[in-house]
Amino acid sequence: MKKRVHLFRQLSLGKFFATQKILIVFSLAAVFASSLVHDLYAQRVEPIAPEKFTEIMNSLSEEGGYYQSDIWITNEQTYLDVIGLLKERSVQGGVYIGVAPNQNFTYIAAIKPELAFIVDIRHQNRMQHLVYKILFELSETRAEFFSYLFAKPLDPKESPSVNADINEIVNYFYNIPSDRDMFNQTQSTIIDILQTKYNLALNSTDIREINAVLQVFYQYNLSITSGGGQNRRGRSNRPTFAEILRLRDPAGKQLNAFNSREDYVYLRTMNLENKIIPVTGNFAGSKALSAVAQFLKERNLTVTAFYVSNVERYLFQDRIFNNWARNVKLLPIDENSVFIRNISSNYRATRLQLIQTFISNFDSGRYRSYYDLILLDYIRDNNSIEHIRQY
Repeated sequence: MKKRVHLFRQLSLGKFFATQKILIVFSLAAVFASSLVHDLYAQRVEPIAPEKFTEIMNSLSEEGGYYQSDIWITNEQTYLDVIGLLKERSVQGGVYIGVAPNQNFTYIAAIKPELAFIVDIRHQNRMQHLVYKILFELSETRAEFFSYLFAKPLDPKESPSVNADINEIVNYFYNIPSDRDMFNQTQSTIIDILQTKYNLALNSTDIREINAVLQVFYQYNLSITSGGGQNRRGRSNRPTFAEILRLRDPAGKQLNAFNSREDYVYLRTMNLENKIIPVTGNFAGSKALSAVAQFLKERNLTVTAFYVSNVERYLFQDRIFNNWARNVKLLPIDENSVFIRNISSNYRATRLQLIQTFISNFDSGRYRSYYDLILLDYIRDNNSIEHIRQY
């Protein structure tokens, strides 16, 4: 009898421990699933209210600084070269940080982040992105966007279709004149929306800069270059807006965001949901980037890609590169987070680098000069080092 009881107890204990193992497995699975759901949810960003957008933009910004020239559009003719690699490596979602004007839209459309910040030392850049923001809101189609930007009224019978490629759109706007009344109305509408819907207190400098953005596109439209019109000798070696829009990647594809109806719809949605936030800030400054980093950490958001253009060249020149690197180390990143870097030297290229690689190289003292930065440790770089050595 005792043996039977003992055997019964053994069987009961066996079932008990088996049951406990199952419960533990289910519990761990539930915890894992809950964690996964939390992570996925944490990377999602709900639409931001207009007044909250303004609050975030102002709270993250710092005093603007000096830059040697205006930058109305990009002059980087290799900006499309990394789009294929971004997609190949599944650089998607999360948070995008960028600098400068229009090239950001193509990177944002390719990466499709949940949230984007454009951080630039020039206050003018912030105002330019606010102009773009309102134009996206007003314009259901790409043709409408450029119509407002160039102050060129659309002809309902001849305007480009919603599925037109960028060549058709560019050719259309080359052939119609700008209209001063439309310019004035667009300017008034933008200012009114920013002041009323977004409760943005615009001072005289803000309004002057909004006018400057609209004026330069009104005056030069598709012929505008990064510095505005042509240089003093009557020519410019910088690409025009039309050329930038129609550039092709190494595979021969036209990948500018304005070439795609789907990309435009995505960008417009991001702006309607107030998820592209322009910030005035110095990459090596004491506030903007660290404030962005804290904002993201509080919301469990990760930087997926950071487009830095060639800003680091000037940070080396000004001997504040170390401050920049310290700010980078504050950002919430993962093992796949990348820099999109334009190399500014006698050899021009756009390349990808893992942010963790940058931090490791900085910590080990490998970045003694801008030359080191443009040469060391890029993702699958097939560019000729000999050309880079021309710097």
